[in-house]
Amino acid sequence: MTIYLHKILPLLISPLLLFLALVLAYSIRLRIHRLTLVTIAIATLSMPVTANWLWHHLEAGYTPALPEHAQSSDAIIVLSGIVETIKTDQGFVLQWGSPGRFFAGIDLFKASKAPFIVFTGGKLPWDVGPLNEGEYLRKKAVELGVPMDHVLVTREVQNTQQEAEAVRALLGDEIKTITLVTSAFHMNRASKLFAREGFDLRPFAVDFKASRSDLTVFSLIPSTEALHDTFKALRESLGRIYYSMRNQLF
Repeated sequence: MTIYLHKILPLLISPLLLFLALVLAYSIRLRIHRLTLVTIAIATLSMPVTANWLWHHLEAGYTPALPEHAQSSDAIIVLSGIVETIKTDQGFVLQWGSPGRFFAGIDLFKASKAPFIVFTGGKLPWDVGPLNEGEYLRKKAVELGVPMDHVLVTREVQNTQQEAEAVRALLGDEIKTITLVTSAFHMNRASKLFAREGFDLRPFAVDFKASRSDLTVFSLIPSTEALHDTFKALRESLGRIYYSMRNQLF
C-alpha cells in the first residue's frame, strides 16, 4: 500500500492536475460549458490510457523480434533519431535518445543478416557538432567490432523521405532487399517511403512504446508525461496523413 501512496501522491499535486481541477471547478461553477468540455478533453488527452491507446494503434502490425530470427537481406538500414550532440567545454558529447535502433542494427550485422550496415546522416539545421548522426554512429559501430568497410553513411538528411532517397542514391539500383530498422511507431510511414524507392523490405521494429500491462489507477491520472506522449503520437499520425495525401497528389 505504501508504494502506491508514494507513486500516486506526486501525481495528485502535479501542476497539470491542479490546473485542470481548478479550471474544471471554475467552469462548472460559472456554467461555462465550452470551457468544461475543453478541460475534460485536455484531461483525457493527458491520461496514460489515452497515450497508450494511440501508441498501440501506431505500432499495430509489429512485434518485438530477436535479431537471430530476422530474415537476411542485402543491407541493414538504420534510420536517424538515435542521438543528440551536446556542446561542452571539453568538446562535443554524444547523448543517446533512442539507442534501440543502433544496437538492433549492430546485433543484426553480428547475426550475419546482411553484409553491411547503412546509417543515415541525420542532421537538422539546429543540431550542433561537426558530424552528422550517421558519422557518429559509424564511429560507435567500429568501436563495437564492426569493420569500417562494412559501415556506410548517407549524405545529410532532415526527414524520413530524404533518408529513403539518400539510401537509394548511396546503394544504387543493384541493392533490392533491405532490413529496415526504426522505432515501431515510425515503421509504417518509413516502410511506405522506402518501398516507393523500389526496396523490398524486411521491417525490424524496435523501441516499442505501448504498454502491454493491465489497466491500473495510474492509467487514469493525467500527467505531463502522458500529455507529451499523446502529442508525439498525434504528431506521428499527422505525419502519416501528410505523406498519404502527398503521395496521392504527386
